Amino acid sequence: MNHLSSFAAVCLSVLAVAAPAHAQSPNYSVTAHAVTGGMPGAGASYVGPLAGQTSADAQHDPAAVTWAYYYTQILFADAGAYAWTDLGSLTSHVDADAQRVDATSFPSGVSASTTNRFQDRITVVSDTLPKNTPVTLTFRAALSVEATGSGLFDGRASCTVQIGASSASPKWSDAWNKAEVAASSPLVVVKTTVGATLWISGRLDTSAHASFMAPGPLYGGAMQIDATCETPLLETTPGVYLVTESGFDYASLQ
Repeated sequence: MNHLSSFAAVCLSVLAVAAPAHAQSPNYSVTAHAVTGGMPGAGASYVGPLAGQTSADAQHDPAAVTWAYYYTQILFADAGAYAWTDLGSLTSHVDADAQRVDATSFPSGVSASTTNRFQDRITVVSDTLPKNTPVTLTFRAALSVEATGSGLFDGRASCTVQIGASSASPKWSDAWNKAEVAASSPLVVVKTTVGATLWISGRLDTSAHASFMAPGPLYGGAMQIDATCETPLLETTPGVYLVTESGFDYASLQ
């Protein structure tokens, strides 16, 4: 090898040692979306996914307005959508109000909706049990809803919790012409092993819709919904605990 080749080889070796390693992106993130529709000023706020963050919020709340639909149809409309996301705990508020002032023809109605999401990674750890020992983790997909509706209203909320290969998806709904479907909080039982690394994620979708008119004739409606979706860790096999990449303790949600 000549002197020039030797010098180049030494330079490349030094650069290889000195070059910094690429930082790995965090595997936990939060997202919050808030959307309003069906009225002047309606729009959306989209936040995330924010990698390496533990909370996010979004809101879209146009001012209530009396407005002309097709120039001569006078209507009143109001809507608001708010989404608050934390690791393990998702919260939303949506409201919609649609009223006839002086009108004989109408748009479909006023709407508000939200989507919240989080994800994280957990490692199953034990100081007493050997690696690959079968263990059980018990979480809850806790959906809670408080809602009021009058006139022509329609509301929905759904909570989806996934831990490894186990999941649960409780749902709630209510409408002026349908019976209410009550919210529930099923268990999510995870069969895994010591040393395993699992994804944990949660999603909350909430929507409210108020109509200006339905055959009958019936006019106007209003809907308000407050919903939460939480993923508390209830129980583990004795001697087992979880280490999360984010540092969040899901047992603290009990």
